[in-house]
Amino acid sequence: MYKEAFPEELQRYYYKLFGNEAESLMEKLREPVEKYYIRTNTLKISRDKLIQELQKEGLKPKRSPYLEEGIYFERKGPNFPDDYNPKLPTVVANKFASESVYQGAQLYAPGVLKADKNIREGDKVQIRDPKGLLVGIGVAKMNSKEMILATRGIAVEVTLPKFKLPSLSELKSYEKGYFYAQSLPSMIVPHVLEPKEEELIIDMAAAPGGKTSHIAQLLENRGEILALDKSKNRLSKMKLELERLGVKNVKLIHMDSRNLPDLGIQADKILLDVPCTALGVRPKLWETKTPKDIEATARYQRHFINAAIKSLRRGGVLIYSTCTLSYEENEENVKYMLKKGLKLEEQKIFIGSPGIGIKEVQRFYPHKHKTQGFFIARLRKVN
Repeated sequence: MYKEAFPEELQRYYYKLFGNEAESLMEKLREPVEKYYIRTNTLKISRDKLIQELQKEGLKPKRSPYLEEGIYFERKGPNFPDDYNPKLPTVVANKFASESVYQGAQLYAPGVLKADKNIREGDKVQIRDPKGLLVGIGVAKMNSKEMILATRGIAVEVTLPKFKLPSLSELKSYEKGYFYAQSLPSMIVPHVLEPKEEELIIDMAAAPGGKTSHIAQLLENRGEILALDKSKNRLSKMKLELERLGVKNVKLIHMDSRNLPDLGIQADKILLDVPCTALGVRPKLWETKTPKDIEATARYQRHFINAAIKSLRRGGVLIYSTCTLSYEENEENVKYMLKKGLKLEEQKIFIGSPGIGIKEVQRFYPHKHKTQGFFIARLRKVN
């Protein structure tokens, strides 16, 4: 069933790269993560106190064995089999809304593409994605006409999603800025950076701010971090997010980080979580990208890499990370950096797998590590 979700060229690419493991990899990409992670914001609260707060709010948080600030929740589901076919009126949701419902979110009116005629408020309905995959069952909160025309409000209250992850943004502890929802591999990146308050640190593609705020947290709000992003909208959202978390040592800069050398700065450390094909993001109800997209994206990433290298002082450290699985965007770009006068270094926390042909880099695989697909490399500028 998962094979319908991936273009044939991409399936062939995965088989070539991962061999027999490609099958279980694609199967896992279709599902949400088994352990849904959040990061305790230690600028405001300790992990133990946050666990108590979350338990009071009716959740079952668990301590991460790897990171002192890490907390996770176990995924529930699947709640019905793949071939389940309830005889109920159908509401079709767009891809983004379907992926949210699939993990337990409500279906809001803007996410509805079409609905069977004669659905009335209170009717039990099934929700499917545009390709016909059943993502959840629920109770209509609007009639079929209202679902299509409304620009806000819950169209269907989801009572049985395919999987269930906790809904966190309504919590008091979220409002108070006690945590940030962040995947385990993404949380490892700032630790691998090993920030120090006397260093000039740049986050080159910073919004929405997860890794930036984590670096600030590790620095206990000391020192200064320059956070760049080319989207004004994303930066203004990031500003609000940093305020919620109580982060005070970040300077936001609105610019395309490919132009970073124009600032004439020599940084001690640079985090480049580069724009990528996001092939490791879960759940992926279906994928449209092909090997051609991978090659084009890898070439695009080298503009960011060149800018980072020019803006790093000699002896400085570059952390390169992606949320994708391809070789070209990961190991091949690392080889490019090695030719440009950087050398690989060991990573402080290493709980993933070694890279393809490069053991010092860290890869996370959905089928092996029960995480998003992710990649981390730590390099030092020697020439």
